[in-house]
Amino acid sequence: MRASQSMTSADPTQHTIAIVGGGLAGLHAAWQLQQRGIAFELFEARSRWGGRILSTPESGIDLGPTWFWPAFQPRMSKLLEMLQLPSFAQYTEGSSLLEHWNGQIARYDGPLMADTSLRIAGGCARLIQRLVDHLPSERLHLNATVESISIGAEGISITVPAASTLPYRQVWLAIPPRLIPAIHFAPALAPATVNALKAIPTWMAAHAKYVALYDKPFWREQRLNGDAFSHVGPLAEIHDASQSGYAALFGFFRIPHGERASYGEHALKAACRAQLARLFGPQALAPEQDHLQDWAQEPHTATTRDHANGHEHGIASLANVFPTPWQACLRLIGSEAGSDQAGYMEGALHDIDTLLNSA
Repeated sequence: MRASQSMTSADPTQHTIAIVGGGLAGLHAAWQLQQRGIAFELFEARSRWGGRILSTPESGIDLGPTWFWPAFQPRMSKLLEMLQLPSFAQYTEGSSLLEHWNGQIARYDGPLMADTSLRIAGGCARLIQRLVDHLPSERLHLNATVESISIGAEGISITVPAASTLPYRQVWLAIPPRLIPAIHFAPALAPATVNALKAIPTWMAAHAKYVALYDKPFWREQRLNGDAFSHVGPLAEIHDASQSGYAALFGFFRIPHGERASYGEHALKAACRAQLARLFGPQALAPEQDHLQDWAQEPHTATTRDHANGHEHGIASLANVFPTPWQACLRLIGSEAGSDQAGYMEGALHDIDTLLNSA
């Protein structure tokens, strides 16, 4: 059966909005449209939902975003409350560590993070699954890479592998701006538009994360809170990732993408275990399991321009990035397009009412 038949078997005039990208932004937008009785189709290129949100399957330890900050991220707080998802504070009791260039390890009282950081119980992937559970499965399409978007007499058509969909009134792009020029547009996007999209860095796309799970949080017995910063590496920043039923440490790599690729996963994991042992003791050498997630190797997250470590959020004015004829029918709703806190999960939670005013 052609995808156009299976994806749009009902009255096509009801399918007003197509969403490209099944991360937090795309799923949240779909959920809000569902609540308002507005039909949609959601297309995700990956074989899973969540985009940069990814948690280990059993323990729910986050391999992507981890925290939100209720003091200045009200949308996240409200969303978790509405979906009845509990959260808990990052563990901060005890001392933090700093590993100097000369190998000396200094101990400091208190946490290294100033603001109160909250985590979603069971991992951020629970938020993704809860949103998916609230949406009609027939409108959700995995393994659906959008190859082209074109304007026709009846509206906008989307082509996914070997099939085309029926027309939509609008397309909402919930993917990193740098990935958008890989889609074929008819008529073609203006060069200035392409350059503007490519100029927006994708937050955390150059980074990798390591997680080690243990039978107990033994570092707490030393009155350590799990916070550590290092000038030596391979991990630059380490934190306690434990939650109910699981003890864990995680860290962000200081080794850039090119060097990580030359190490290989086995050597990188061994180097991480050795560093954790230097900081927290020999028990860290033998985790029950460990995981490495390199986002720079994810083609649906990073482009080659993202492979250099970026430390700034991609905040830019993209309100009028699409000129006529696309101005009336394309919208950016991914995290990097957020006018507030771009790159964070908070930035992905757009005001859909504002978008609907032009829908």
